[in-house]
Amino acid sequence: MTTHKLKGKNIIVTGATSGIGKSLTLKLIDLGANVAFCGRNENKANQLVSEIKSEQNNFYYKCFDATMESDIICFVKEVSNYFGELDILVNCAGANSSRALISELKTEDLEWMLKVNLIAPFVFMREVLKFMPSDKHGLFINVLSTVSNFSNEGIGAYTASKAGFDALTKVIRKEVREQNKKVCSIYPGGVDTPFRKESRPKYLNSNSVADAILSMMLYDENTSIDELTIRPMIEKKYS
Repeated sequence: MTTHKLKGKNIIVTGATSGIGKSLTLKLIDLGANVAFCGRNENKANQLVSEIKSEQNNFYYKCFDATMESDIICFVKEVSNYFGELDILVNCAGANSSRALISELKTEDLEWMLKVNLIAPFVFMREVLKFMPSDKHGLFINVLSTVSNFSNEGIGAYTASKAGFDALTKVIRKEVREQNKKVCSIYPGGVDTPFRKESRPKYLNSNSVADAILSMMLYDENTSIDELTIRPMIEKKYS
């Protein structure tokens, strides 16, 4: 597997202004891919752009609220107009902003988590598929979570939204298989990113997860890493 395979590929990365998405975006641009990235925070987006080498112009970006379906549709069209046919989508965007016992969970908080972690990445997949040529290979990589596979108290909204997107991903995987489109899932355990309020240095770092995502992109066209779980060595409670 060699990284030159990614040179010239047209790739969208969501949730790219921090954490895993940011690490992945910088790596892809360095490898010569054409990267369109998005996020919600314009200051963070500007910081990301400042970290891209001055001679690199193989990127396009926009800040918007991914819970707005019309904004996603517009962005994907703009990227297609800018780069051409799309090759890869990486759904990195996500949030865990609602921590409560189910008995105390507000309906609007659950709805928000479903919009961010399930509906938004679904819309991205649906729209990107429209700009992937039917006669060529395409790749979707969805960053899920190990909570899709086990349950812990206090994070019901996050767990439900990620598990729901996991289920949807498995259906889409079968639906587009005959179109030579791969749909891959990565399930990170604990990751030490700004996603968390406190630093967890013994957790995975964003670069490690980004490298794992890159490895999923580099297999030959007849091979699909449908599901990949990656955990920090310190993590034991996962079943």
